[in-house]
Amino acid sequence: MKLTLYRRDNCSLCEEALVMLEWLREDYPFELEQIDITTDEALEAKYLFEIPVVIYEGHVISQGRYDDSKVEDFVKYTLTSKKNV
Repeated sequence: MKLTLYRRDNCSLCEEALVMLEWLREDYPFELEQIDITTDEALEAKYLFEIPVVIYEGHVISQGRYDDSKVEDFVKYTLTSKKNV
């Protein structure tokens, strides 16, 4: 399972989301890709006022203020579902 975090430097909400995602990875095995939106004009235009954004397979899991319980519930559910398939 891989989550993508869209972020940028000097974004306190992004830093908070990163800390929470790293903490979550201590309990649940998932890959975390970080993408700095300032490296791509299209991403910056799309997410500038929405970051941090957490995405799984093209679907937004969290955007704006990081919702730790929502993301944790999603990760738990997804990992459990994939084990049972």
